Amino acid sequence: MNIILTGINFNYANGLNAAYTGVNLNFNSSGTTYNLNGYITVTNDQYATADGDSAKLTDLIKQQIITNLNSTTPTA
Repeated sequence: MNIILTGINFNYANGLNAAYTGVNLNFNSSGTTYNLNGYITVTNDQYATADGDSAKLTDLIKQQIITNLNSTTPTA
């Protein structure tokens, strides 16, 4: 499966005159018979560590997807 970073949006929960409070990483997937798309929210520190490196930003998305899948309770 390929994860494609499609956008980066900064959150300003404390107003536009304050520093950003988080970052949404928008993504789509391809290469499978199912589709994942949407966004994940990362912290300022997570974003700063990966800023400018699309592979690192994509890894953040993949890590969050895996975490979410592993914490989901199966339904019958």
